[in-house]
Amino acid sequence: MEESYIQSRQNDQVKNLVKLRERKHRDRQERFLVEGLRELGHAIGSGYEVETIYYCPECFPSDQHKIFIDDIRRNDGAPLVRISEDAFTKAAYREGPDGIIAIAQQQSHSLNELALPAAPLLLVLEGIEKPGNLGAILRSADGAGADAVILVDCVLDLYNPNAIRSSQGLVFALPIVCTEQADLAEWLSKNQIQSVATTPDTENLHWDIDYAKPTALFFGSESDGLTDHWLKQADTRTRILMEGRADSLNVAAAAAVCLYEAKRQRS
Repeated sequence: MEESYIQSRQNDQVKNLVKLRERKHRDRQERFLVEGLRELGHAIGSGYEVETIYYCPECFPSDQHKIFIDDIRRNDGAPLVRISEDAFTKAAYREGPDGIIAIAQQQSHSLNELALPAAPLLLVLEGIEKPGNLGAILRSADGAGADAVILVDCVLDLYNPNAIRSSQGLVFALPIVCTEQADLAEWLSKNQIQSVATTPDTENLHWDIDYAKPTALFFGSESDGLTDHWLKQADTRTRILMEGRADSLNVAAAAAVCLYEAKRQRS
C-alpha cells in the first residue's frame, strides 16, 4: 500500500489528532489516540483495531521504532502515514514524543462477557477522578494478576491520554468494564463473589482477609473514598495499617498494597 506523507500543520488529519485529545471528540468518533511505541504494542497485542499509524522518523529515539514501522509495512498492518517533524510536533500530546501516534477504535466490555476463573480477583473502582491514578492502579492490577477491573459510576474517561500513558499501555491488557451500582451488586451476588470494601473505619487489617476466595476489592474516589452504598453492602471491610502521621495512602498505593497481598496469598 502506498503511504501518504503529511507536511502541513494545517492538514485535516493533523487537526483531527489534536481533536482526539478531547473526550467529546473521542466519544463522538468512538476512536482514541495511542501515543508511543510501547503503548501501541500493547494495544495491538490486546486485539484493538488500529485504523492508522502516523510516524515521524526524525523523532525516533531508537532503532526499535524503525523496526516496528518496517514490520507493520512488511506484514500489511494498519495503514501508515509519514508526517513531518513540524506537523508531528503539533499532533503529539506528550512532551518529548517518540515519533509514533495511532488512531484506534474503542472497545466495550460488559459484566456478563467476562470470562473468569473459578476464584477471580477483581478490582472495583468507584468515582476515580484522576487519569494518573487510574493508570498507576492498572499497572498494579496487571502485575498482581487481577482478572478484570470494574469502573462503577466513574466519570473518568478510560481513553484519556494521561490514563493510557501512566498505565504504560496496560489499560489495554485487562478487561475493563464500566457499570452501575445496581447491576454490579446483582452480578456479584449471582456469581458468589465476596465484596471487600477498603476504609479506615474498621478494625480488620488487609492481610486478615481471605483473598483466596472469589473476591472483588473496592476502592473509592481520591477525595471521599467509597460511598455509604458500598460500605453498607460489602461483605467485609478492611484497612491498611498506618504507623506514621499520615492517616491514609494515595488510592493507587493502597490498591497496590491490597492487590499484592491477594497475590501473596494466592501464590
